[in-house]
Amino acid sequence: MEAIKYPSATVRKETLHTLSLVTRYLRPNMHVLDVGCGAGYVSGEMARRPGIDVQSVDIVDCREVRTFPFKIFDGVSLPFAAASFDFVLLSFVLHHVPDERKIPLLREVIRVSRAIVGLVEDTPESSFDYFVGHRHAERFRRRIHSTAGYGFLTRGEWLWLLRGLGLRILEAQALGRFCRSLVQPFARTLMIAAR
Repeated sequence: MEAIKYPSATVRKETLHTLSLVTRYLRPNMHVLDVGCGAGYVSGEMARRPGIDVQSVDIVDCREVRTFPFKIFDGVSLPFAAASFDFVLLSFVLHHVPDERKIPLLREVIRVSRAIVGLVEDTPESSFDYFVGHRHAERFRRRIHSTAGYGFLTRGEWLWLLRGLGLRILEAQALGRFCRSLVQPFARTLMIAAR
């Protein structure tokens, strides 16, 4: 499969970093769903792996990479049968989901997963994190013409919520503030959970 063309070295670095976090959970013949795929770089890189079947969904189609099946969805109801995917990934998505839709979306993610749910998320630890997170979210909301309320959760709050939804935490790894770029020094966490 053809290499992905990235718009910048930063986007490539961020994509490959996210991929490196989940690669050890990807196996041949897996069905993977990328919820909120955005530009599609992570989905595209996963689809390049032999034997990995990748599908993705988002509330708008802003993909730059179009080498995998894609569906628009309403932000809550995933258009797939129960237990359709071995691995469901939400990479920097949930802080953009309106607060009242976070739990319904996670319930849908659990419904369509038959094995593993992976989250990579901004997890604020300081007033600086909340400030830059708020600015980032406001810019995104303007882009999609949304006025919905949203919120960032701490690592502890996410883990509490995932356990409360019946998931078993396999991994909760704090990521370095500069793991993706020097421009966005946010506190972040990788969370891997099993049904």
